[in-house]
Amino acid sequence: MGLSYFFLGLAILLLILMFQLIYGLIYHDGKNKNMIKAVVGSTYFARTNEFKIYNRFAKSGGVVFVGDSLTQRYPLSEFYPGLPIYNRGIDGDTTVGLMKRLALSVFDLKPKVMVLQIGTNDLQVANIPKESTIQNIQDIVSLIQTTQPTIQIILVSLYPVNRTSEKLVEKMIVGPRMNEDIIWMNDRIKQIPGVYFVDVYAQLLNDQGQLDMRHSKEGLHLSLSGYATITPFIQAKIDALF
Repeated sequence: MGLSYFFLGLAILLLILMFQLIYGLIYHDGKNKNMIKAVVGSTYFARTNEFKIYNRFAKSGGVVFVGDSLTQRYPLSEFYPGLPIYNRGIDGDTTVGLMKRLALSVFDLKPKVMVLQIGTNDLQVANIPKESTIQNIQDIVSLIQTTQPTIQIILVSLYPVNRTSEKLVEKMIVGPRMNEDIIWMNDRIKQIPGVYFVDVYAQLLNDQGQLDMRHSKEGLHLSLSGYATITPFIQAKIDALF
């Protein structure tokens, strides 16, 4: 029995060391992110190919949600029943990636309303400066307004993260994201002209100013409780525009 516990403890120790090594390879000083970029790239390619097929059956005049994994994992048909709704989120996407796929994700659908949330991965995957992210979001909005000016754009605030040592928090997933940076970005994107800004940041916080783990899976992505919390705020704006 004692020997079994020894080997179990040894296995757990090795597992912890392995995760620490992977974390260091990916995130240390913002260097060596080739591994995560490769995963993101393959996901981007697969999803955009899916969009090409989905778009053949889409009807114009609907509502399209566009963004990264926080959008892709949002069960829209369950939370917005009865709406002609389309999900064009891609895990790991950035403002740069979104700009490249606007035709496929937005213009081909000819939506009446677009719900946009993008930018959190700029802080991690692409290491894009915050100022550049804000400019990219402004450029995305401007291109939409110029190309299809009838689209009503709902811009959703970035969600907070949880960087504490709470049990469910996975530091590798949260990465280098900081709520201070997210607040800074939200304060600026809400000033972008011609959009309807929906601020749900505060709705997801706990008493310590971190993403409430009742609303999250691991400190970054939302759980169903998190999506249920933000949906009424987005729904109210969609109802006003649709």
